[in-house]
Amino acid sequence: MSQIKKLAGQTAYYGIGSILGRVLNFLLIPIWTDRLVRSEYGAVTELYAYVALCLIVYTFGMETAFFRFSNKSNKKETYQSTATAVLTTSAFFSSLIYLFSGPIAHLLGNGVEQQYVQYMAAILFIDGLIAIPFAKLRLEQKALKFALIKVGVISVTILLNLLLIIVLPDIYDGKYLVSLQSAVQKIYDPSIGIGYIFIANLLANLLYLPLLWRELSQVRLSIHWTTFKPMLVYALPIFLMGLGGMFNEQGYALILKHVFPEELGVSGSDALGVFSGAFKLSVIMMLGIQAFRYAAEPFFFSHAENKEAPALFARIMHYFVVFNVVVLVGVALNTELIADVFLRNDSYKEALFVLPILLIAKLFYGVYVNLSVWFKLTDKTIYGTYYALIGAVITLVGNLLLIKELGYYGSAVTALVCYGAMSLICYSQGKKFFPIPYNFKPLFLYLALGVILIYGVDFIQIENKWWSYGFKLVVTLGFAGVMFLIEGRKIQYKST
Repeated sequence: MSQIKKLAGQTAYYGIGSILGRVLNFLLIPIWTDRLVRSEYGAVTELYAYVALCLIVYTFGMETAFFRFSNKSNKKETYQSTATAVLTTSAFFSSLIYLFSGPIAHLLGNGVEQQYVQYMAAILFIDGLIAIPFAKLRLEQKALKFALIKVGVISVTILLNLLLIIVLPDIYDGKYLVSLQSAVQKIYDPSIGIGYIFIANLLANLLYLPLLWRELSQVRLSIHWTTFKPMLVYALPIFLMGLGGMFNEQGYALILKHVFPEELGVSGSDALGVFSGAFKLSVIMMLGIQAFRYAAEPFFFSHAENKEAPALFARIMHYFVVFNVVVLVGVALNTELIADVFLRNDSYKEALFVLPILLIAKLFYGVYVNLSVWFKLTDKTIYGTYYALIGAVITLVGNLLLIKELGYYGSAVTALVCYGAMSLICYSQGKKFFPIPYNFKPLFLYLALGVILIYGVDFIQIENKWWSYGFKLVVTLGFAGVMFLIEGRKIQYKST
């Protein structure tokens, strides 16, 4: 149990970096949904979806390979080779994107300007450059430094967004600080529009360079081929798996606007902006999963040879699901309250009815993250590629077919089927190669009770909005309390 507590502690630190950072990012949602029209918000969502996919190409599975081979080979050679390879690919692809930014912008259309693509090329280069230094921090369990750097840069991103999207435009229009209006009109260009979002991102990303200077200065541009070749073989399936996995996560942003049914009276670009509002709220659960993944990946590798590892991994899965079922109930029950805070424009609330389905889909993704340990530890990463590609096919076909028939529901159901199928297939195969004594019966019971509670509360109608919010908060706290009484005792019992 002490090992689980250690993992929980590491997860908490990474949570500071990812969860607190994303919480700060949530402060932008009410600004964007108030200042941007839905089609503009959809365009930003689409561009960042492409960025996420490109970053998988830039790193091509080297982060996971770095963790795996640092325990097998010379750590210094492993770091040098991995960092050099990722730096090379980042420079190559960012150069291509920058040189062909015009045709790329034309191909994307829908208000995407050439300079937006150029900003993205620079952002991607920096993200690729710092990927392995950040992985080094994780390997060395320097979670606090990791978290402080992440939060620092994200905080600057928020401040720059507030300055460029809110403060300067308002001064430019003479809403306040009129004495500065003439000066601002010389430096601020309203025609850049949403381009300032990407400028803020780029300027903030530049801060990574001094903050990670120690790790970056340790990089020598060299590849030790005897070390790197087996890493490359190991990483390529991870790369394909990551590409498929990111498509499963962001595929809706690339497809929805093209197939959304016109008879619903919403343009495809507007529909993407609306659905993105609901999707952003579902990311609340994804934040904890991401923090867990950051901590769990090196943790699992470090305990690969432990005879008690299967039982340890099973307990980790159990408490992971218990925690996230509580998160599921908390977010789904209080959707209206959360939406009032973050989605300032009511037109962005049209797709909130799909949020419980999206949250359950994220939960199954977290289950898959846990289950995937077997093929990573047994070096059978090709299976992860198969599962991700199966999920990608489901994502592609499901979005193409179901959105036309079910609208917003179609994309949410597709995500649920995708991650549910991946989890089921991964579990069935994992039992053959790396048996882990998972006990899913109580977990499915908790999930079922959570879903019944979420939809059952809807039958209780309270006219006063604030009384309704209060009632749902009390129900949430009650459910969390019951779960703690049941599972907290088990933790205390196993710790003694």
